[in-house]
Amino acid sequence: MTGAGAAHTGQGAGSDAAALVVELGRRFRAGDRAGAQALLDPDLRIDQPASLPHGGTHHGPAGMDAMGAAFAEHWDRTIGAADVRPCGDGDTAVQITTQTWTAKATGRSATVDVVELFRTADGRIVEIRVFQQDTHALLATLPAADADAG
Repeated sequence: MTGAGAAHTGQGAGSDAAALVVELGRRFRAGDRAGAQALLDPDLRIDQPASLPHGGTHHGPAGMDAMGAAFAEHWDRTIGAADVRPCGDGDTAVQITTQTWTAKATGRSATVDVVELFRTADGRIVEIRVFQQDTHALLATLPAADADAG
């Protein structure tokens, strides 16, 4: 969601949600953190797999920041181009990226596809559900103690 990869929309992407997700990515890549956060609902909910050190449910832009800080304690990552597609009646979009996570403590890397479901309301993102293709591979990049804590 917040990587350096360029975003593009997939076939038929024209929904409000898809456009909002593309714009969120554009703002994050441009370093416009305040502009990106302006697209987030104050009651934003982000769900990450609980097995990851930064996993669980996070609320609001402050929760997103805390989640990002917890992630950054363990990994650096690169994010490929985003494929953003509309779902349903225009209030939901899916973003698919290929990401490489490199553990800071070990230097080990894993590359996985990540699917994110975004739900929007009133021109803001209200929910992001994140699905990493292989959390076991990601956890295997960490030292054993960190992987066991996730």
